[in-house]
Amino acid sequence: MMKTTDFIALISKFTLTSPLFEKNEDLGKITADSREVMPATVFFCIKGANSDGHDFIGQAFEKGASLVVGEKECGTPGYIRVSSVKDVLKAVLPGFYGEPDKKMKMIGVTGTNGKTSTTFILENMLQEDMSCGVIGTLNYKYAGKLIPAQNTTPLNWKWYSLLDDMKRSGVEAVISEVSSHALEENRIEKTMFDAAIFTNLTRDHLDFHKTFENYYQAKKKLFTEHLKCGGTAVINIDDDGGRRLSEELAGINQIRISEKDKSAELFMKIEDMSDHGSEVVFTLGGISKKVFIPLVGNFNIYNTAGAFAAATLLIGKGSAFERIGKSVSVPGRLEKVGRHAVYIDYAHTPDAMENVLVTLRKLGIYEKIIIVFGAGGDRDSGKRPIMGETACRFADKIIVTDDNPRTEDPEKIIRDILAGCPKDSDVTVINDRAEAIRKAVGMKGERDVVLIAGKGAENYQITKSGKKFFSDRLEAEKSLGEG
Repeated sequence: MMKTTDFIALISKFTLTSPLFEKNEDLGKITADSREVMPATVFFCIKGANSDGHDFIGQAFEKGASLVVGEKECGTPGYIRVSSVKDVLKAVLPGFYGEPDKKMKMIGVTGTNGKTSTTFILENMLQEDMSCGVIGTLNYKYAGKLIPAQNTTPLNWKWYSLLDDMKRSGVEAVISEVSSHALEENRIEKTMFDAAIFTNLTRDHLDFHKTFENYYQAKKKLFTEHLKCGGTAVINIDDDGGRRLSEELAGINQIRISEKDKSAELFMKIEDMSDHGSEVVFTLGGISKKVFIPLVGNFNIYNTAGAFAAATLLIGKGSAFERIGKSVSVPGRLEKVGRHAVYIDYAHTPDAMENVLVTLRKLGIYEKIIIVFGAGGDRDSGKRPIMGETACRFADKIIVTDDNPRTEDPEKIIRDILAGCPKDSDVTVINDRAEAIRKAVGMKGERDVVLIAGKGAENYQITKSGKKFFSDRLEAEKSLGEG
């Protein structure tokens, strides 16, 4: 808790007018969302792309806000005019909440693909020993709470508020996806991690970062600016970006993961893979054990290895080895629909798509692979033809459909995808995603497999008309006669 007078003193160098307030009270929460305002709240007026927090000053006070911080003139008691709302937020957030991140174990996961799966697997390994909080793409979950995620990594004011509530709820270990956007925009501010996991780096988000080098440098910040002194970097060095990162982090504790380089601290030897999971020999610290990983695919072996390496730091090698075989399900990540050879997956980059298609091919139990996919609008358009080429190279029948076109013309997105497809490819275009799924399931032979890619566990579709409910899983179940 922080008193009103302490808060005002803390931001004094930013204030442009002498703030008027009625009483010196305990302040309990900071928010930039007027819908979250309640008594003892400090509301920050942030100007965004679609709205301006200053327009909600009156509403914030009506809902009981103790203080409102903004940049425009306002004579209402309790309003504080400052030179920069964003600078004030950065200055007060950690101290306002008593630095909750320093009172819990913090594990960050970054990379293009595999972040969500790694956090789920790690939580599964740790939860018998400690109370865990998970922050990521699907949701924020802890202490029986499940909060929808607006961002993979929350904005800074939400980040600290979330960590504070986790600490108050008894969470001992926070496992968080840390996106490149969050690192570039400093959403996690001064948070330091006990361990940081790097999964891989492939083309994505170039609409935001502009170049692949910028994208890499954003990811690198987790290890150079947010890893505690004495903390450990867990890195997949079989990935080109991971190997470069490992080489550039000289002097930092590392657990390097590899199935190719025997000098790696965690060396893996894959002995068997099936549609039920994989048998792998892990060697770490002179101990070798054969483990069963109950997830499909080579990429999930790497995800599990990253989670395992981090788990050893918190619960020791013995317990971590015991937990690898625990059943775990990651929604929308190569998730099977019932007992049918129909999978949904979040793969929305060329590399992720290739990994999933190669996995299905390597199982050796399917004659033909049918893929349904599209590409997101208002995002990196350069990856679209690469996705088209990748789908045609590894699948037998391709159905191109709408993903989340957002404000873009769906036809243009599809044309971009088709530009990468060889002319002799078996490609069908069906804009309506539900119809595309029905078509794929309907053409599937007894020994074929259907992959519905791009949206995974998302339960919505975003078009020019707005956001509507849509679930790949439910549409697949309907097509299979189970919905």
